[in-house]
Amino acid sequence: MKNSERLYKKYSEVSPGGVQSNYRFEQPHPIYYKRAAGSKLWDIDDKEYLDFLIGYGSIVLGHADPRVRRAVIDALDAGMTSGVETELDFKLVDTLCKMVPSAEMARVCNSGTEAVMHALMIARGYTGKDKIAKAEGGYHGWYDPVLVSYHPGFKEAGPEKNPLPIPASSGLDHAALGSSVIFPYNDAESARRIITKNKDEIAAVMIEPICFNTGALMPKKGFLEELREITSELGIPLIFDEVITGFRIAPGGAQQYFNIKPDLSIFGKAIANGYPVSAIAGREDLINVSKPGGKVAYAGTYNGNQICAAASSATLDVLKSGSIQKSLARNTEFLRKKVERLGEGRKYGIHFQGVGGKFQIFFSDRVITNYRETMAVNAKMYAAFRKYMLDNGVLFHYHELFHHGITNAHTKEDLAGFVDRFGKFLDAYDRKN
Repeated sequence: MKNSERLYKKYSEVSPGGVQSNYRFEQPHPIYYKRAAGSKLWDIDDKEYLDFLIGYGSIVLGHADPRVRRAVIDALDAGMTSGVETELDFKLVDTLCKMVPSAEMARVCNSGTEAVMHALMIARGYTGKDKIAKAEGGYHGWYDPVLVSYHPGFKEAGPEKNPLPIPASSGLDHAALGSSVIFPYNDAESARRIITKNKDEIAAVMIEPICFNTGALMPKKGFLEELREITSELGIPLIFDEVITGFRIAPGGAQQYFNIKPDLSIFGKAIANGYPVSAIAGREDLINVSKPGGKVAYAGTYNGNQICAAASSATLDVLKSGSIQKSLARNTEFLRKKVERLGEGRKYGIHFQGVGGKFQIFFSDRVITNYRETMAVNAKMYAAFRKYMLDNGVLFHYHELFHHGITNAHTKEDLAGFVDRFGKFLDAYDRKN
């Protein structure tokens, strides 16, 4: 990593940490990459990595997928960029409305955080209320009202059944912090009590249907159903943040997978196989408050820009049949069985949690179902696992509560190669401990 170290010394002098997202920084320095194809990445020292980070979930078909690449080249050749409407923009939102069960109308923007901001403005404009209810451990971007109680310190976070809103960063608007209501993920009874108590002030309930931003927390049976029921009873819009689950779990996202229709949905990441596109979709009466001349503003110079719209349309054309999702599900289950079998009979627990090509490996004696239970995760062992994998050409994120995944380009040989290295890591770890 000599070239990465050399670049870091120069890069960090002109940009903090030598990165454009703090999630990419690590000690002693970030690794810098130069090329990608299929399931692989190459760093600037020409080392090859089998990629399980997959653009934080944005790569679903594989790096440099030829269908997406061709669509982008065609868009470049047409010379159109942004600032005007085209038939391609219509095709994109029309496809979204046909794929997503709850989508009567849809609008696009550029990032997950932008989509969150638009969705919350729509919910506030529609209801006339200000507060947002979200689950502890859920991440919905860097917007002030929702950048709270992501991974707070356990001592400051308050009672498990009644979490406090804890800012995840300095610099947030203190007034906005007062507009956040926090409930525990996977605790339907507490969620109902907290939402009901604040019903006259809550503009929307926002939830990651699968909490991938705390590793991979699967919803307990009845939890999402209870949120749908209580929000319907109280007339509060339910927003599914499907930035990660969208189009991976099923062609229509987690809402199709779990057969639950939210009022609004937010999509990103896999929507365009790594290109910066996001979308909001949902009920016509809700989306329509943002129509031209309506009471909620909706703008963005790069909304529906032709390069990203082309990438998204090409990606969704491949994903809409459902065959990719079935393959991802099979391969995820293959990994789960192999990983957990390798952990049998050892003095520590291993749980592979995830679905639809997204997962995390928890070194824990228990299945992790909410943020407070992450105290049971062996962070030191995860760090040792990650280092071993990195040294042996397999890319995972450095944080034990992050999410990982596979793409349609990951082959059986790729998966078997990881399983082999995982077994060797466990054997080496046992010898040392």
